[in-house]
This record gives sequence, structure tokens and C-alpha cells, in this order.
Amino acid sequence: MITPPPDIGVSVAPLRKKRLSDEIYAQILLQLSTGQYKVGDRLPTEKEMASTYDVSRPVVREALQHLSNDGLIDARRGSGTFVSRLPPHEMAHHTDDARIAQYMRAYEVRRGLEVEAARLAALRIDQNHRRRIAHALSVMEDTMRGGEDALEADFQFHLEVARATENDLFEKQLMFLRPDMLGTMRIASMITIKRSDNRKEKVIQEHRDIFQAISAGDSELAKLYMGYHLISVRNRIIDQAN
Repeated sequence: MITPPPDIGVSVAPLRKKRLSDEIYAQILLQLSTGQYKVGDRLPTEKEMASTYDVSRPVVREALQHLSNDGLIDARRGSGTFVSRLPPHEMAHHTDDARIAQYMRAYEVRRGLEVEAARLAALRIDQNHRRRIAHALSVMEDTMRGGEDALEADFQFHLEVARATENDLFEKQLMFLRPDMLGTMRIASMITIKRSDNRKEKVIQEHRDIFQAISAGDSELAKLYMGYHLISVRNRIIDQAN
């Protein structure tokens, strides 16, 4: 007879709280992008938002903290919370609140995964992987400069970096994240298309820097460039000035 494990009183509430805060974060983010607020506007109080969204105040507070970390809002003691800057208005046309919440959760995983993948790829790079990454980069550059959809080419570049680690779990994890990665790339790409050619070239250069560091076997530089690129992707999504 198998003895059931003892009840240790583990609560699942923190997981649900985290999910709800992500969703509220995303809803407010999209409200900012659609012009429901402008820079300098005061947001509703935590109590008011908790009532509106039918959640606890700690859940709202966590969502607001994420927005503050993004530099989108500014909490002033005794005065309230105010809009500091706005995300690109194109965001609202290419996603919804449920998806943007999922994309942001996947982004956190992606940062930890891909930064380490770039480091290991630089340590283990061989001629075959170097050639495959170079080819993926070339296809991505040609596709972007030709004004075509470069999402698959972009994903392929990151997948080849993962393969260069010689650890198939990196590739498997990226394939698992593929739908969310493509979603994030789609938003960033649509925003980039509507900006200057210099912005497009900046995206290409970020990938080129990653490849050159990996190709040279410089693990710390590869790690640095991949981290910078992923931060830039997120900034392009949440900051209309980038």
C-alpha cells in the first residue's frame, strides 16, 4: 500500500497571483498604447483598480511595479501614480492583453535561456555551427532589408545558436517557446517596420554582434551581446522612443 504524502499546506495562491498581476500589467500596458492615458495623467488608485479588476490590492501593486520597472509610470508618495511615457501605439494592433501577458512571461524565461546558450555556443563553436549561424544571419538580413516577413529567419538564427551549445535541451526549450517568441518578434517587427531604416539596421547589427562574438569564441562578449539584444527587443515593444 502506497502511503500518500503528508499535507504540508502548500498553497497555489502565489502562482495565481503572479498570473493575475501579469494580466493586469498587460491590460494597463495596452491602455497606455491605445491612448487611454497620456503622459502626465494620474492613474486610478490601487484600491480603485483592485475594485475594477476584482483582485486584491497586492496583485495590482505587483502589476504597477512591473510598469514602474519599465519606466512607464512613476509613483509619487502622497500624490499618486502618473504616466511617465507611452509604449508604441502599434502594440495594440498586433496583440491583445492575454497574449502580451504570455509573451512577457516567456520573455523572462528566454533571457535566462538564451544568454547562457550564447555563452556556451561561443565555448563550443565548430565550423559546421559557425556556417549554419552565418547562413541564418544572412537570410535574416536579406529578408529584413527586402521588406519581407523575417520572423522565421530571426527565430532560425536563435535556434542555430542554441544548437551550437551541443546540448539538445536548449534547442528543445526554444522549440517549446517558439509560439511566444514568434509573437514577441512579430510585435517588435511591426513596430520596427514603421520606424526608420536606422532602426532596422540596429536590429541586424545586434544579431551580427552576437554571431561575431560566438564565432570568435568570446563567451563573455557573446553573453553580453545576447543579453543586450533581448533587452532591446523588450524595449522596442514597450517604448515608443526606441
